[in-house]
Amino acid sequence: MKAIILAAGMGKRLEAVSGGLPKCMVPVGNRPLVDRLIERSAQAGIDEVIIVTGYCAEALRDHVAKIDHPLAKKAVFVHNDRFSDMGNFYSLLVAEEAVAGSAFVKLDGDLLMDETVLPKVLACAGPGVLAVDCRDGMGEEEMKVRVDADGKILELNKRMEPSVAVGEYIGVDRVDAELCKPVFDMLRELIEIGETDEYYERAYERLIQNGAPYEVADVTGCQWTEIDDAADLENANRMVADQ
Repeated sequence: MKAIILAAGMGKRLEAVSGGLPKCMVPVGNRPLVDRLIERSAQAGIDEVIIVTGYCAEALRDHVAKIDHPLAKKAVFVHNDRFSDMGNFYSLLVAEEAVAGSAFVKLDGDLLMDETVLPKVLACAGPGVLAVDCRDGMGEEEMKVRVDADGKILELNKRMEPSVAVGEYIGVDRVDAELCKPVFDMLRELIEIGETDEYYERAYERLIQNGAPYEVADVTGCQWTEIDDAADLENANRMVADQ
């Protein structure tokens, strides 16, 4: 199984505390996020990691080369040269050749998660799986998920009314081999229809609307947080201090 880490973004809301580093290199508890994501991938049995670079690509490549971990030593890098003018769907699209039609898990590069998240995602029935924190109290910013009576995903976006959502998609998903080509074809289709500022979740939702089966991996109770700004970083530091 391969893991794709989307690490092209700068993270403008973190610029004041990042020192100009790529977002995924921001330290949490004195360890950069990308180090932690590689470690979590290895713990879950992932045998190859693909890192999508963009902003400060050389700095990220140099950093990963120095990580003392077997999975980091054989990391594959692909570059998104449109990270500043395309939505993050394009970061996933540029990984197509490296994936080579095989199953993969996709990890957002600004994610901190404990060791229980990926095993839940890997254990869930496929062919498409989204890690979802099932909870109430969401607002406009959360990437929300709606399901049918059987738990199949019907809708994935930030626009939906929070009251109809089962929970929040946390930025971790699995795509099995049979769904690999449809995913990348749909990512390309976003360019064809002019939706070039979209998140990769838009491609997933369009596939769901076309009948592709996506399941929920319930990660409620797992520790995780995305790190978008200084407040998120403070929360993340508290999280690792408690572990």
